[in-house]
Amino acid sequence: MTNDRDAPARTRPRIERQTMNDNSGFAPDGARLQLTFEAFCRTHERAWTGFARTQVGAEHGTAAELVQRMKEHLRANWPLALRQEIPAAYAWRLLKEHIAAWLAAQSQPAALQTAAMDAVIGHFCRQARLSLENLPEQIGLLTAILDLPERQRDIMVLSYCLDLSDEEAAGFLGTPAATLRSNRRHARRRLARAIGRPDLAEREDR
Repeated sequence: MTNDRDAPARTRPRIERQTMNDNSGFAPDGARLQLTFEAFCRTHERAWTGFARTQVGAEHGTAAELVQRMKEHLRANWPLALRQEIPAAYAWRLLKEHIAAWLAAQSQPAALQTAAMDAVIGHFCRQARLSLENLPEQIGLLTAILDLPERQRDIMVLSYCLDLSDEEAAGFLGTPAATLRSNRRHARRRLARAIGRPDLAEREDR
């Protein structure tokens, strides 16, 4: 067998890569996906960043960095996110995953979370119409919030630290607004028992 040097060289078949920004070929809807992604982020980024700050603190730009990582993750999975019943809840889960991974890599994650929540406890008290007389009461409330079940803690942060409406908060958590209000009432009762302030539970919800 002889080699035909005049024969055209064999080349490997080209592999087309489909991306969200590709506006032709395999991704005719790329521009539309990009626009919906950017609009979605503009709508929710303030709440994402605010929540991240209550978990990791507002210093050193860590919260913004984690939100950016989450957005990149979300961008890579945006078509999948759009197929979810509630895309905002899908994005919320991604954000929680990135925050949890960052905290797990720190030497004192509990201390970081406590410091982050301590920075917003005053705003929480104002929004919840709760007056605390001294530092031990404030520490007791902070401890009680951190001890809440995760879903209830998220609801309290979204409602009282970020000032979201019930419908907005429910969208992030993927739950009906009525269920969110019920969970919030349970959380208030739990906090009231923990700090010995029954007025917190008896007061009209929000």
